[in-house]
Amino acid sequence: MKIIVDGYNLINKWPGLIEAADSSIEFARQRLFEQVQAYCDATGDEAIIVYDGSRNERTIEEGSPTVVFSMKGETADTVIEALATNMTDKGSIRVVTDDRVLGNFITGLNAFVISTQLFESEIKRVGYTP
Repeated sequence: MKIIVDGYNLINKWPGLIEAADSSIEFARQRLFEQVQAYCDATGDEAIIVYDGSRNERTIEEGSPTVVFSMKGETADTVIEALATNMTDKGSIRVVTDDRVLGNFITGLNAFVISTQLFESEIKRVGYTP
């Protein structure tokens, strides 16, 4: 499976990440990265975490998971839509978001949307406590 995570959407939904963001948004992003990484290690899935960015160009940090920051004037949702559109096996894509507009676009591609709450449950199921 390919997992695409709507980063700030998820950070603003999970209590542990909301608390982490109160200290530092970088800390919250690192915590999310660790949780998604643990999930991918346990399941063998590949993941991309996408955030809204503010630089003049899109930033991609290759890794497991890959982290993408949109460029200035571009939203994370736009990046997620483009990633999902360009992936060939739509049935293997799961986008983690509670954003309804983005979710409708993704389901229109015949890909899957998973709520932030369900993804948190899946992370706990594989043994990681957010």
